[in-house]
Amino acid sequence: MSSFYSSKHDRCPIDCSVEFFLDFSSQETFEGFIENISESGMCLITTKHLDIGQDLTINTNIFLPSHTASVCWIEQNNDGSYKFGLKFR
Repeated sequence: MSSFYSSKHDRCPIDCSVEFFLDFSSQETFEGFIENISESGMCLITTKHLDIGQDLTINTNIFLPSHTASVCWIEQNNDGSYKFGLKFR
């Protein structure tokens, strides 16, 4: 996890696939994995590049405190995927 990131809540590791979309009207979906999760946010790994401050809607079968989140930080992985810190809204 990024050294410049701090969370209000402890993160719990998880390996769960998710779908998400950026524009509610088009509902074009993208895929990713949740690496860890807390009451206030989660870490999403995906090949779709997102920007800091960008909002997204998450679709998964697990319980989430919220299904909408904003990107707080970004790291690029060696395999070309991205790791995003998301804050639930």
